Amino acid sequence: MQLNAKSIRTLLHKEKRPVLAEILGKLWELPLFEYSGLLWDNSVEPPPLEKALREAFEIEFRRTGLSKEQAQSSCARLEKTRILQTSTHVTASEGPTFLALHHLALLGMPPQEIYFVGAYSGIPFANSAWSGCLNYSNRFDLESVISPKAREFTELKRSDSDRLRDSVERRISLIPGNMREARVFQSKIPEKLVNLLPYFAEPIRKVSPSAVCGDDFTVWATQFCANQLHQIVPEKSLLFFDLNEVIRNYLLKVLQNSAHPIYKMLFNRKIRETVFAEFPAETPLFTVEVLYKNKIRQESVIIQGEVLKSQNYQFELTQENIIRELETGVLCPGLFIVFTSLSFINGLICFGSFEQVEYLVEYRRKWLKLDFLEQEVVRTVNVDALTSGLCVDDFDAAVHPLDLVLGLEWSFAENKTVGELMEPLLPRLGVGV
Repeated sequence: MQLNAKSIRTLLHKEKRPVLAEILGKLWELPLFEYSGLLWDNSVEPPPLEKALREAFEIEFRRTGLSKEQAQSSCARLEKTRILQTSTHVTASEGPTFLALHHLALLGMPPQEIYFVGAYSGIPFANSAWSGCLNYSNRFDLESVISPKAREFTELKRSDSDRLRDSVERRISLIPGNMREARVFQSKIPEKLVNLLPYFAEPIRKVSPSAVCGDDFTVWATQFCANQLHQIVPEKSLLFFDLNEVIRNYLLKVLQNSAHPIYKMLFNRKIRETVFAEFPAETPLFTVEVLYKNKIRQESVIIQGEVLKSQNYQFELTQENIIRELETGVLCPGLFIVFTSLSFINGLICFGSFEQVEYLVEYRRKWLKLDFLEQEVVRTVNVDALTSGLCVDDFDAAVHPLDLVLGLEWSFAENKTVGELMEPLLPRLGVGV
């Protein structure tokens, strides 16, 4: 079937993706470079960033290794552009979808700008991006990625052989089995990663930060992904960081202020009941990590009455309790609080995946109906800044960033359209073509 703007709109509406259907119906035949330029053309004049949010970004930028002066300079640049890439997860190495959205976003980025990538860490390691793994294609065998001299090589070879029987995906796990369902947020570098790193293939080892057992995994992983992408697009200025850490630090500040909308939403019963009469009552506000049947796993936390609870965790909904649990890293901010804070209170444009554009448009509809947040910000912020796609070669085989680091001779096609970048991704969206 030959796809065009009309047919893709029809197919996506059938799959109940109305926002994506309308976006791609307009953009399908548009050249990528032209669309990317439109993404960076922000004509809306938002209010100043909240001091609490700017400070939260600065804290996270410092945690990633920037000096105080570099962090402050980066915050000033972010406040000016108000543009974040929020489609990605914190992961040791990215896949062909993340590579495609970076390519799309970077094509039209003005030369003086910084590409801020806020990677989401409120997910278990066993998410679709396989956060604890080196992800690459079957163009390379295991021995091309990691030396057989590694102590864990026999175990890795067995896992690789098992996976080859029913999958074209290749990956090397850098985490022990008991971390598979653990949460990436606030996780620590395990001994397995430290042991394997010296045996990475030289091209990978050259772009890997050093790893110390017990240090922050998300700092190591975001720096590693930034280094990989910088090798692929060396002319661009990049800054990867943990988005959930930013919002955790932001909440620690704004929950001290009884006049702040997030404070009111959580602790003013009348406002809370009004908000969650419009948003689903089961909307996850946070995630927690719990021990269940001797295994660590992540659970979503919702509000029920005066209690915050998940399946195996609960506590009384008080300012003191939430601040304590945020300070200790027990609570990780969920999607609803993350994007309410970024987009609908601070007017940040969040470049997003095919899933994000659907829920942000719905969030905006509900916030406008509630008339609780600053309506001009909610109404004017761009919530459908789609960056999605899939990088494939001439034979439709997926291309990973690590493939390029390892020496695959491939380059982004010139004069590609939005539709051509998206079409290989359609089967994942349930669209048969």
